[in-house]
Amino acid sequence: MGNLPKNFIFLLLGCLLLGAPGVANGQSFDWWNTRHNWDGFTHWHKYIRLSPAFMGPNALPVPRSEQGILPEVAQLETNLVAHVAKGDQTQNMEMALYLPLFSPRVGLELYWVPAEYYQTDTLVRDLRRARGISGKGWATGDLYIGTHIQLIRNHPRLPDATLSIHLKTASGSKLSDARYTDTPGYYFNLAFGKTRDTPNDYLRFFANAGLYVWQTFGDRHYQNDAFLYGLGLEYGRASWKVSSSLSGYHGYIGDGDQPLVVRLKGSTRRQKRLDYTCGWQLGLRDIPYASWRLGAVWKL
Repeated sequence: MGNLPKNFIFLLLGCLLLGAPGVANGQSFDWWNTRHNWDGFTHWHKYIRLSPAFMGPNALPVPRSEQGILPEVAQLETNLVAHVAKGDQTQNMEMALYLPLFSPRVGLELYWVPAEYYQTDTLVRDLRRARGISGKGWATGDLYIGTHIQLIRNHPRLPDATLSIHLKTASGSKLSDARYTDTPGYYFNLAFGKTRDTPNDYLRFFANAGLYVWQTFGDRHYQNDAFLYGLGLEYGRASWKVSSSLSGYHGYIGDGDQPLVVRLKGSTRRQKRLDYTCGWQLGLRDIPYASWRLGAVWKL
């Protein structure tokens, strides 16, 4: 090597150093290739099953129940959420901003999970065909953009009614760990609600029906179409309210795409800018998590 130009030696060393990470990364997934019988040419993302039963709790959640009536003022809701399932523990922050547009009958909603920390055991990691050998890490969620329209309000006989249209962006990270889908989607929701008032309290019945669609990586099914549904009841007094609901959607592929959840939520009704909320959710089918929420709502 003594006769080789120094520049050539430096170039050779540089190429070796640049190539080393690629070799290391290639070798680091040998365990995954063996565990999932990789065929040697199919991209790994084809092995990830984009359904709520085989992903994290925020990947394809059951949409929040709507009650057929829109807020009259802008508001920001923030929550800290803990999800617990066998082999998976997840904590995240979530934010929902609602802004009336032009009138109280039309509104814009933005929903986002800015940060999620997850830790799974090897059984869940392999069931989901995740690529991260540690089974833990940080992720950022999808941004949902929704438009709400008040169709009927305060009619003497008919229930209140709203139509909402939501776009699911592909902004979430960590598809490789089966946390978010990295595909777009959307859902339409028609919500109805009717309140029975008494001098000291009220009782409100509400129902939801719609269509939930998301893109998949399947060769046979390019997207999954699901019927969205829900029923609920809210009871309130002057300073607080509590609601319960049964909600879900029913996909047509049948690969863990038919989640059903029961929810309970309590909130204060203070005549101030700040209210507090807490909530609980239990997955009855295809969402194996019990979830707890604690947060606040700022009236802007």
